[in-house]
Amino acid sequence: MNVAEKREFIHSHLHQAEEQVINEFYEILREKDLLKLKLESRALKSEADINSGQVFSRDEVEQRFGNINR
Repeated sequence: MNVAEKREFIHSHLHQAEEQVINEFYEILREKDLLKLKLESRALKSEADINSGQVFSRDEVEQRFGNINR
């Protein structure tokens, strides 16, 4: 079953789902949205830091925190 078929199946059976199932779907989707917002916010802050020059070189980081192994 492909994604479109799964979506259609879920959509057509959603009105029959018990509250617990609806709550589980809701929590999964809400957490995913919150994670997306958090990651977008971090990316925007990082981009702003880079644009404003608030960055450290690798040497500066290693001096502050010790040698970082990859």
